[in-house]
Amino acid sequence: MATPAPRWIPNQHLTTSRLAWLAARPVLLKRSRPWWTTLLRILGSSGRGRSGVGSAMARDLSSEVVDDRLATYSVPVDRVSERLSPTEVATLREHGTLPDWFLDAVEEERKKFLRSLR
Repeated sequence: MATPAPRWIPNQHLTTSRLAWLAARPVLLKRSRPWWTTLLRILGSSGRGRSGVGSAMARDLSSEVVDDRLATYSVPVDRVSERLSPTEVATLREHGTLPDWFLDAVEEERKKFLRSLR
């Protein structure tokens, strides 16, 4: 992840795992949004029935799904952030940039984590 996190504040007094979460969150948020939530929002705003009721319900449901999926990344990010070298931690603290291998490792750790919950 060569680009820094948006609106990054350098040298925050937070744990490494929290900084990693903040830096990875924009990408993980996109990965947590299934294709059908967009369809649900479009169908919910089709104008049938009382105005706003369908779209509000669709918005609530889709945001709940995204929040639940995003939450499944929290433990894997914590675990993978422990593998960061001191140089990578310094770069994370200063620029909000994670190493290229980080998100792939989070995905692998997430798969293991989800399997352990079954």
